[in-house]
Amino acid sequence: MTLDLPAGKIARPIITIGEQATVVDASKKMARNNRGSIVITNRGATVGFLTERDVLRRVVAKSLSPRSVKVKEVMTKTPVTIDKGRPLREAVDLMNRKSVRRMLVTDGGRIVGVFTVRDIVRYMRICVQCGKEISSILETSTPDLFIECVCGSRYHKSCAETVVNCVICSRTLVTNVVYPEPSETFAG
Repeated sequence: MTLDLPAGKIARPIITIGEQATVVDASKKMARNNRGSIVITNRGATVGFLTERDVLRRVVAKSLSPRSVKVKEVMTKTPVTIDKGRPLREAVDLMNRKSVRRMLVTDGGRIVGVFTVRDIVRYMRICVQCGKEISSILETSTPDLFIECVCGSRYHKSCAETVVNCVICSRTLVTNVVYPEPSETFAG
């Protein structure tokens, strides 16, 4: 099952910035790298973590100037972490208990990656139509056939042939429609 995979499997590389940088500098670096968080360092050692939410709550909502506030003043000093070898299900549980959307991944105590709730959802293969997991090649030698809409929604091939249009964005999924027998529907 997907949640039994090691947390490090879905981690993306981190981006860093020094603790003396301003919030504007950190925000620009996050934007350039299409990231919602950045690891804060002091002489190469990790000292904190800054997220978009930190900037919103600790700078913008308090009407502070992002050009003058240093990241060390508003960063999270003790971010939530998990070892790269721990199962993803433990990370999900920890994220839920700590009410965080991002998880830093460690290897021997050193931060090596980060993932978000969105990364978990993207990695998991859940059919939008039936709600059941779509088996991947990582889990079985006979993976489920699936169709992925351009919006990212995934469907078992058989479910996509039944629903035709994406239930999330209404785009056409398939042109070959398979109509269920009346006995297979709720009305039948």
